[in-house]
Amino acid sequence: MKWILAVVALLSGLLGGFLLAPRSAESSWDTGSSASNAPTGGTASAAAARAADRQGSAPAAAGGAGASGAGGAESITEAWLESLDDLDTFDQIGALHARLKDLDVSKFPELMKKLGSYAGSAVNWQVRSMIATRWAQVDPQGMLDYAKQEKGTVSWSLYSTVFSAWSKQDPQAAYSAALNLDSQRWQQAAIQSVVNTVAETDPQRAIHMAQEYYGNQVSGQGRWLYQSIYRNWAQEDGAAARQSALQLEEGAAKSAALAGAMSDWMTKDPMEALAWLDSLPMDSAIYGSRKQVFQNLLNQDIEVAKEYIDSVENPLERRQVLENLQFHNFAWQKSYEEIQEVFDWLGTVATGQTYDNRVSSIIQAMTQNDPDRAIDFVLNMGPGNARMNGLNAIGSKLVEIDPQLAFDFVDSLPYEDEKRRALGSMGWRLSQQGVESASVLVGAHTDPIVQRQLASRISGEWSKYDQTGALAWSESLSDEQARKSAMRSVLNNWIESDPAATLAYVSTLEDSDSGSVLRDAYTSWARNDPQAAVSWLDQLPESAEARKADIYRGVASSFINHDPMAASEWIATLEEGPARDQSVETLVNNISKTDPEAGFIWAVTVGDDNKRKNTLNRSVQEWIKTDIEMAYEAVVDAEIEASEKEPLLKMFEGKL
Repeated sequence: MKWILAVVALLSGLLGGFLLAPRSAESSWDTGSSASNAPTGGTASAAAARAADRQGSAPAAAGGAGASGAGGAESITEAWLESLDDLDTFDQIGALHARLKDLDVSKFPELMKKLGSYAGSAVNWQVRSMIATRWAQVDPQGMLDYAKQEKGTVSWSLYSTVFSAWSKQDPQAAYSAALNLDSQRWQQAAIQSVVNTVAETDPQRAIHMAQEYYGNQVSGQGRWLYQSIYRNWAQEDGAAARQSALQLEEGAAKSAALAGAMSDWMTKDPMEALAWLDSLPMDSAIYGSRKQVFQNLLNQDIEVAKEYIDSVENPLERRQVLENLQFHNFAWQKSYEEIQEVFDWLGTVATGQTYDNRVSSIIQAMTQNDPDRAIDFVLNMGPGNARMNGLNAIGSKLVEIDPQLAFDFVDSLPYEDEKRRALGSMGWRLSQQGVESASVLVGAHTDPIVQRQLASRISGEWSKYDQTGALAWSESLSDEQARKSAMRSVLNNWIESDPAATLAYVSTLEDSDSGSVLRDAYTSWARNDPQAAVSWLDQLPESAEARKADIYRGVASSFINHDPMAASEWIATLEEGPARDQSVETLVNNISKTDPEAGFIWAVTVGDDNKRKNTLNRSVQEWIKTDIEMAYEAVVDAEIEASEKEPLLKMFEGKL
């Protein structure tokens, strides 16, 4: 319907400001005929009159029913909303306002629910927003009680509306009500609405509220709130906002406040902002703001940034500036020659690993601008980390531009270590461009280094949605090492979605292959779902029997890292043998530092003599560090052979 988009666009701006502006109920919503109501009432009346000329009885309802007893929930219906089709935008607004301006508070819940049943209409949503705003003004607690009964995005919108409107009239009451909300999520959202609304007219009070609520525990939402308060304050009075930010205690709140207070300044005049920061005693907040200024400075004007960095005499300060610069940000507007000039300049101000690490982003920018010249440039660089980083940068950028060109570049490199470095970031980027096309290039490549570096990444991504295709491709690879690596990546995904089919396939492999691939697959599976992996251990094929203990160890390691207690309960159910010993040894190695007593108790149960000796030694060594007397008593009382106790008791000599 033609009126929907127009109303959606204009209602929030025209009516939102009207409804949210502080005013008494009498002056804002009175339906009397006094001249004081002429601006709003006149618009509504004119709308109703024009509507009456166009569509008969519907406009009469728009103009008059709102002022009568019929102006309740029953007077705004889906049919009435449809009747607004032929009105122009401003007449629609007037008609809506005429219907709503005299609505009795008792009608709000009924009307909100009725309109909610027409959720598909954009105008219904706007009407609900208008009602919610008015309701929040005249009966915020009632509105809040209603909002608590709603769900999802509707509830979120109502919470924001009620607390924004409430805090305009009684900030302290709104703040107290927000604190009394049960859900921390809703509580934080309500506090943000209150504080941001208060900050519009009284930023100092808003800051006090934020400090009272967050204290010293300023997390992500808290940092955002501080930054928002000070950014808006600085738009009115930047100097006052910055001075206030400096008065805060050092920490996350001060850093966020200073970032907000300087946000516009850093964009408009970064050199002036930087000079101001440099004049202040340094702390973590000021240091963090300086880093942001540097980044803005570079993005805005590289020449000014270079001039500033050249002026920094302290090597440590200069290095800190350079480490926080991302040179590729400016490259889109520079020629190749200009980018190379930046590279040459970097060599005059950066040294050591700072230089080595910074060259990558410049080389990427050069490659984006002119790949052939960038390749020649890097190949003429001397040996060292800077050259290797440059090769990696070219490979990752070329594969975005033209994968075949990237492979040609790799083929042109004479040394294996340089090939590997150039291929280092290509696997992920290739898979993001489409694994099927990437698989053709990698599968057809005759250099085994290429297949070994890239095949596993491609098959891993491919097998997330097509195990059959990924497996067939992996098996077709000419290099055996690449083939096994790619197959492992496929099986790691496949075993989670279809364990039976995976185990059936592995049983067809040679014994030397099946054990190792299953070890990796089960270990990966246990990291994601240890209980599921454990439940399938008794289904291992006979071909994996020789590696059974290794498979159990991998599962135990992943399970223990996730939930040591649950893992220990599972291990306790295992039958004696190598698989149990491997699992117990893994458990002892993991828990001995945090619970050496439990580690010692478990170590005693190991069946293999050598493994029992090693696990006992480890647990006792850790136990001595925390409670040597208790550890000594445990060794003396342990039900193990005297020959096993002897080396353990020697660990206590001269320490008791």
